[in-house]
Amino acid sequence: MKLNLRKHFSYLLVTFFCIFLTAILYIANIFSPLENIFYDLRFKIRGPKKSSDTIIIVKIDEDSLAELGRWPWDRKIIARIVENLLNAGAKIVALDILFPERSNPYSDRMLISSLAKGRTIVASHFETVYENVLINGVVQKVSTEKLVLPMQQIQKVAKFGFTNVEPDKDGIVRQVSLYKTYQGKMIDSFSLAIVKEYINMDMTSIPCKIYVNYYGPSEYYDKTTGRIVSTFVGYSAVDIYRGVIPSVWIKDKIVLIGSTAIGAYDHYPTPYIHTYPGVEIQATIVENLLTESYCKKINKKYLLVILVIILAILSIVFYNLSVFLVISLILIFIMLDYLFSYLIFVKFYSVVDFVPFAFGGVFIGFSSVLYKLFFEQKEKRLIKKIFSKYINPYIMEELLKDPTGSLSTLGGQKKEITVVFADIRGFTTIAEHLGAENVVKFLNDCFSVLSEIIFKYNGTIDKYIGDCIMFFWNAPIEQPDHPYLAVKCVIEMFNELKKMNEVYNLPFGFKIQMGAGINTGEAIVGNIGSAQLMEYTAVGDTVNVASRLQELTKEFNVPIVISEYVNNRLNNRVTTIPLGKVVLRGRHQEIEVFGIKL
Repeated sequence: MKLNLRKHFSYLLVTFFCIFLTAILYIANIFSPLENIFYDLRFKIRGPKKSSDTIIIVKIDEDSLAELGRWPWDRKIIARIVENLLNAGAKIVALDILFPERSNPYSDRMLISSLAKGRTIVASHFETVYENVLINGVVQKVSTEKLVLPMQQIQKVAKFGFTNVEPDKDGIVRQVSLYKTYQGKMIDSFSLAIVKEYINMDMTSIPCKIYVNYYGPSEYYDKTTGRIVSTFVGYSAVDIYRGVIPSVWIKDKIVLIGSTAIGAYDHYPTPYIHTYPGVEIQATIVENLLTESYCKKINKKYLLVILVIILAILSIVFYNLSVFLVISLILIFIMLDYLFSYLIFVKFYSVVDFVPFAFGGVFIGFSSVLYKLFFEQKEKRLIKKIFSKYINPYIMEELLKDPTGSLSTLGGQKKEITVVFADIRGFTTIAEHLGAENVVKFLNDCFSVLSEIIFKYNGTIDKYIGDCIMFFWNAPIEQPDHPYLAVKCVIEMFNELKKMNEVYNLPFGFKIQMGAGINTGEAIVGNIGSAQLMEYTAVGDTVNVASRLQELTKEFNVPIVISEYVNNRLNNRVTTIPLGKVVLRGRHQEIEVFGIKL
């Protein structure tokens, strides 16, 4: 029992270590790089999808640069594009372009005039600047964030918002800030400023950061139409400049103007593609906010609690399963884990971490497997050590197939068994006429022959007591017909002794004789002793009765005496002789006994 408790406690410690380490790694964001990979995979499994037609992108592309000149353009060109869009009925025109300084006065006036004719938004930008600061008498370089704003005249006629995106360590843009606090003021992002201008938005429901729900690359193959389609409707800036795009295509739309030309250095990696225009990222965020389809990360505190609970449940489940089932369940758990995170992502735009759960499941599972292999091998060695002297090797192998722990620990259980006491008669007289070495050899030969017969009938040898041997059936494994097995075994033992008498040819005409008592009943069977030294044995009244029956063989002058409990289970398969009822030494109740003649 103590070993079992120690085993459970050891497994509990292993489980606690696995859960604790997984939780620490999760809190320390060790899983983040791998989590990002599986986050991106969700987009690729889902595939690209088209956005709504609310947003239009005016692309400063290669064709526009070829026609209108190298960047930066004269601001009167941008002014004309803005004016054409507003005249066509665009609801909002947002320029993903910085205008921090004055340029040609005439061009600036034209741009300001155009911006003033409608609802317009321009870009601002946070940049990191480094200043030398005296700290504790030492000049140190300190970084600060500076907001680069549009020129004052533009701020009077247009709204602005910062266009910064924040790539993760691997360079991919997955989440963005919607607002920041700067010098005590709340500064909106470019995309949030557009949405606030478009609709009245409840700012209390807007998180500071969101995960961008990308719709795809700029262009992708649409399987339904068999054509290459754009995620967002887009027109070349040169076409807007020339006024060749019908007004009906622009009316009531949100229009974003920005660079898509490869050499413009405004491209970022996304889960879909390595070069995605910054203006299209802004358009995606606007679409996310308008449709409330941006991705929301589930709070890590809640996930941590769920993680611990799930891993604890898994450890309990794994404890009683085979190695094969544990490995199978690990694979199933990983698949279900990712399927759940994917469905939550697709249906509810929620981001549930996958890697900590998968890692924890694998960690718990394989720790359980290694623990089982180590502990079961240890138990098998202990069981083999305990039983190798007592039972048939075949039964030993059966026991080793499933060592539950009870056979290798102290303690016992009540069980019906058939017990035999067999005593070699006349041993004292024989010993007087044989030398010490011959006596030992004689006993060893006798017990070796008898033990082989016991093992043949799958009996369990309990102990050797001088010239007596005790053995039983129906433990440690179940043997339904154990009384009959015991009787058959003892009969064969007597037959084998006759052969031994012919071989030994003892002096003075002595013959090897034996008396055997057999009883069936309940006894306590198990490992008895101490943790350092224990033996598998049977104790109880049933055992005592078998010993007394062996003594009766002399009184009734029969080789084998059995109790009524054994006789009732033989079903006339063995001829028995009623010997009457007796009161055995140390008992008060009568018991009917029977003899077996050979």
